[in-house]
Amino acid sequence: MACNTNDQQAKAQDQQITRFLENVDHKILVMSGKGGVGKSTVATSLAVFLGNQGYTVGLLDVDVHGPSVAGLLGLTGLPLNTIGTQIQPYYYTDNVKVVSIQGLLKQPDDPLIWRGPMKIGIIRQFLAEVNWGPLDFLIIDSPPGTGDEPLTVAQTITGCQAVVVTTPQEIALADVRKSIQFCQTVKMPVLGIIENMSGFVCPSCGNTHAIFKSGGGEKTAAKYHLPFLGQLPIDPGVVTAGDAGQSLDTLTSHTKTQMQEIVSQLLRNLSHQTKLKGGKSNMKIAIPVVQGKLCTHFGHCEQFAILTVTDGEIVKQEALTPPPHAPGVIPNWVAAQGCTDIIVGGMGEAAQAILQQHGVTVACGAPVDTPENLVALYLRNELASTDNTCDHEHGHSCGSH
Repeated sequence: MACNTNDQQAKAQDQQITRFLENVDHKILVMSGKGGVGKSTVATSLAVFLGNQGYTVGLLDVDVHGPSVAGLLGLTGLPLNTIGTQIQPYYYTDNVKVVSIQGLLKQPDDPLIWRGPMKIGIIRQFLAEVNWGPLDFLIIDSPPGTGDEPLTVAQTITGCQAVVVTTPQEIALADVRKSIQFCQTVKMPVLGIIENMSGFVCPSCGNTHAIFKSGGGEKTAAKYHLPFLGQLPIDPGVVTAGDAGQSLDTLTSHTKTQMQEIVSQLLRNLSHQTKLKGGKSNMKIAIPVVQGKLCTHFGHCEQFAILTVTDGEIVKQEALTPPPHAPGVIPNWVAAQGCTDIIVGGMGEAAQAILQQHGVTVACGAPVDTPENLVALYLRNELASTDNTCDHEHGHSCGSH
């Protein structure tokens, strides 16, 4: 009889979890192979910055033995309340709700001496019995490694994707490679890699010093054909803000700008996925070309390759000659062709602004390759948007033409 009761309770909880997840648009597990890389700071920042943009966000801390999300957001010592059978999350802002095991402890410094089944149980409870409401994003902060907590998330939260945080030095990158292998094993897509502590920006002179090296995260992303979301520097202000229970959005430093760029890149990546899943099943992609390959001189190309994509497949390809270049002419011409996206090596801000006003998605930093290969990379979300690669030598912006 007891076994039957337990089975019924498990099935009921499964149904509660399913109902909750059906009302969450994006589920993101923030993980790292190694501790001390700033994973919790990244997780809280993603939640807060997304909330600042108007998204409804749930931030779930499943680091049972070392929860730090509450402290980073100034919620330490506040209990989680229960109304009826539902746990009420902290309301950090109107758009950001937070749940952490720390809210169930009598004292913040009390240790939890739990084995796997207990940890699995509390994670499932936080999914099934919390009054989250509908969410645009569920951000999950996981402990380092590939143990019970990330495995439970991968096996319980359908449609979850990972953001992997690393620092540049090799000892951290070795553990990150294990995290990537973990995601591949459990069939959890990696939404991107973030390189934290990438150089120290001197507050006196403004120069960047690569204390822990730099670029290792980007190279790892390239090796595994994963999106690279960006870099965050070592910033004393981050430590001060964290100790004061304040998020990175309270800073006035370069770090805040970098975090905002990471969030923008993450949203672009998710937008590309939405296109492939039917949100924009018909695409018309423009690529400036010369001699059959991408031309890095956006305003001085021979032709534009216009590729029509339906449900992820190229169904039509045209070669059109653009009008003579002049400020704003070619961006408006591209939009007039009905293009939804454009892939370029480089493009100035003015041209990007014109295209974006027309609803055209711009992907900068593409390598010199054939239009077919570039579109294939773009559709697989492997064409990371980077700095302009235009090599025009006449001192004016490529995108103004």
